[in-house]
Amino acid sequence: MRDLSQIFGRSPFETLTEHARKVHQCVALIHPIADAIIAGNSDRLKELQHEMSKTEYEADLLKDQIRQHLPHRYFLPVGREDVARFLAQMDTIADYAEDFAVVATFRTIKLPADLHADFMALVEKVANVSESLLNVAEHVAELQKEAFVGAEADDVLAKIQDVCHMEWESDKLSRRFARKYYTSQALDPVEVLLLEKLCQALGGIADHAENVGKNLRLMITRK
Repeated sequence: MRDLSQIFGRSPFETLTEHARKVHQCVALIHPIADAIIAGNSDRLKELQHEMSKTEYEADLLKDQIRQHLPHRYFLPVGREDVARFLAQMDTIADYAEDFAVVATFRTIKLPADLHADFMALVEKVANVSESLLNVAEHVAELQKEAFVGAEADDVLAKIQDVCHMEWESDKLSRRFARKYYTSQALDPVEVLLLEKLCQALGGIADHAENVGKNLRLMITRK
């Protein structure tokens, strides 16, 4: 007699959570990369970029595994498209983290000391957004067992609101930092361009973290 999972398919939510953890590992690398940028340590940046590439590849393997085995017959408590959208947004976060690592290796940026605090404040906020999102994603597997309703769902909705608020805070920090590096006399045009690209990558991480949260909120509130 065949296992019921062969008939109805296996739940993808445990692997989704595993993928979310791997994506956060990518984002967690932006802090040491930022430290290396400030230190002007090009060798360390190359090492970290290699580590980022490896971690992002591991996330891609998990993503492909989920997509290949996302069952059409599994009795999902939410739409299959919702799961695919959740996965795609998480994948984009990892892509932006890798973009940050790659841009950091293009050229040594002599970041003036008076910009260090603003840069690191933005980096830390974005890392915190990702950590908060991971805290939300850790509940996804349990949520699907409860059909996305109940006290667990209410708790996750509150955590999603925290993610959205932190994304808003990261936007403010990004604008403040941009005003300073665009007006700095110590930076040349190429350095300004590279800082802009680094900030775009950081913004992409925070924006898509918010998108993941909003998508999950829709899954819950549609129930």
